[in-house]
Amino acid sequence: MKDEYLTLFEAARDLVTYIDKEHVFDKAGDMGCGGFDTYQSDAFYDLIAEARKALSEVEVTVE
Repeated sequence: MKDEYLTLFEAARDLVTYIDKEHVFDKAGDMGCGGFDTYQSDAFYDLIAEARKALSEVEVTVE
């Protein structure tokens, strides 16, 4: 794999790992009384799932 593609792969993998470990959300809902609930929108969740799938398919060629 070319160096620039390897760099892109590693950056994407690190980003997905960060999103998973740090519980990154793109939406928040007001619960009232000053509280709010954070969550991932369907679109954000689907993008992460697609990225995770693509990374796993490419990962076998990197090793």
